[in-house]
Parts: sequence; structure tokens; C-alpha cells
Amino acid sequence: MPRRHHPAPHASIWRLAPVQWETTVSYLQRLARRHHLNTAELLHGLGIHPPLLHPECTKPYGPYTSIELYLNAPSRGLIAAFVGIPDQHLAHALPEWNRYRDKPDPQSPRARLRLASAYAVTGCPRCTLARTGQPHPVPQYLPDTHLICRRHRTWMLGHHTLADTRLPVEHADLSRTPEILAAHRIHIRFLRRQGPAADHALALAMNLTETWRRAGPAEEHIWPARARRIGNNKRARLWYALAREAITYPETIALAQFLARHPRTLHVPERPGRTHPLHTAIATLLDRPRLENPALYPDQFSNRISYTPGRHPYPRSQSPYRHNPFNPSPTELTKLGYQPPRPRTTAGSKHAPPTNNQ
Repeated sequence: MPRRHHPAPHASIWRLAPVQWETTVSYLQRLARRHHLNTAELLHGLGIHPPLLHPECTKPYGPYTSIELYLNAPSRGLIAAFVGIPDQHLAHALPEWNRYRDKPDPQSPRARLRLASAYAVTGCPRCTLARTGQPHPVPQYLPDTHLICRRHRTWMLGHHTLADTRLPVEHADLSRTPEILAAHRIHIRFLRRQGPAADHALALAMNLTETWRRAGPAEEHIWPARARRIGNNKRARLWYALAREAITYPETIALAQFLARHPRTLHVPERPGRTHPLHTAIATLLDRPRLENPALYPDQFSNRISYTPGRHPYPRSQSPYRHNPFNPSPTELTKLGYQPPRPRTTAGSKHAPPTNNQ
């Protein structure tokens, strides 16, 4: 069968550059909006067969943080020629740009709309406005070191649902939590100094702090108070689940540093039900005596610390690396222990509606 030739489209008069770590579908949406089209019309005009579209994709505006558009080699070539940006430059900025599994010698431009293989969040609104000149949100596959915008004191939370209803909250205000911003500076230095050992220590620390947070002991006062400051004293229980990574972030970074330089003197055999010197050291570090309880740690925890991981195969600048040991999909807050408020009762009811400001 003779090879088909697809003529390159006329280059656009607008050179629209992608935002670093932007989702492919977001970039194409911005490109279509720049030409007063929707995504399907843009693909059709470039000679790319539009895929079966998710209902949300028919909207001319709106962020996409759960679905992604994957393009084969001919499609990527057509888009690169249209925007006037080399394909390798687009691949450097868009993490999912060349993830389409091409068959040998593809001949027709194709696109597939699927659930994203990575977890994207909506970038800092003020940074996005300065970068693109438009108020529309830009979803990005941000690495864990870029979830915080220190300039605007914002934490990118991502999409969350509560009782199958999506919450219109995707960012947390850190202006009242300087300890989180300070922990972020320590986080950056920690990664530079420790290298691959930092990734392993962070994964262990995040697992531990999230497990302790979910347990919600009555003697824990620091994390609930931090949730109230993030939420400006409003709906503290909601923010305690919504911003769970931010709530425990200072303790996570402090614990990860400790685990990365774990003293060899603490490598003594663990005995079930008995306090280990490692548990005592962590309880002292985080100023939480309850953490001496062996039941709060996984089995053979000291052996997990001793494990030396290999170097991550992809550079952080090209392949965003996220530590997310639990569910990488949009969080269902009811699974984290937060219940939606009950519908208000009538005036004659004996039961008053519960409040979320506790």
C-alpha cells in the first residue's frame, strides 16, 4: 500500500507557546480558543480525525485535569507545523505529548481521548495570568516541588469531590501558614543534597504522616489548627481533608530529612509490641509522645529505611515526579472521613443541622 502524504497546514500567525508541564489537551484548548474554535474544530481543521469526545470536551472553556488527549506521530507533526514550534520543544514542555503508542510507520493522523495517566492540578491562577495573559485555568502535571507557589503563597490542591459533587476549590491559601512555606525551602535544599535517597525518604514520610492524620487522635492539635488557618476559620473539617498534604507538610519534610540521615545506631532488631529507639527518636523530633507507640508504624520499619533506592530514570525537569502514596485520582472526601452537611430540617424538627465550622 503506498504511503499517504499529509501536507503540512499553513502556519498560524500566532505562536502560542506551551506552559511548562501543561497537559496536552489544555494546550490544544488554548490554541483552539486563540483561533475562536473549540478543540474538535481545531483537530478537524488540521486533518486529524477527532476522537470520541468526553462530554466535558465539548465545552469551549474549562480545565481538564482528569482526561488527556494522546496524539500519534502524524498528528503531532501537523500541530507542530501549525504552531511553528519544533516537535522536540513541545515534547520538552508537555509531559504527555509523545506518549501515544504508535504502530510501525503510522500513516493517518489519529488522536485518543483517555483518562490521564498522571495526576494534573490547576496551576497558580496569578502565575497563569502573567504567563498566558488569559484568566482561564491551565492544568499542569506539577512535580511535588512545584505544588507550592511561594510568590503568591498558594498550594495547588487539584480536583476533589464530596458525595459525587465536584468542589469548586482547587487552591489553598498559605498566607497564614509560614511554616509550610519554610518547609518548602527546606524541601528544595533536601532534594539537592540527598539526590535519590530523598525520594525514598519522602515516600516513607508521606505514608506515615498521612496514616497518622487519618487516625485523627484527640491529642493532635497542630494539624487541626493549621487547617483552620488555611481555611480562614471556616469549615475546618473540610480543609483538614481537602488540604491533607499541606496540613502535614512541615512534619513530612522534617521526618524525611531524619529518615535520609538515619543513624546506624538505631538499627537494632524490632520486637513486636515493644518501643523501638527509632520510634522514640521520631516522637521526640515531631514533639508527639504518642508516636512512640509501635502500632503506628509498619512492620520492620527500620529495614525499609535501610533500603537504598536506585536513581530515578527520568530528570525531574522533563518527567514530573509526584509522591502520592494513596489515591492519585481526584479525592473523594467522604473516604477521608468528612461527611457532607445534612439537608436543613424544617422549623418543627427536633434535630438541629450539624455545623462544619468545628
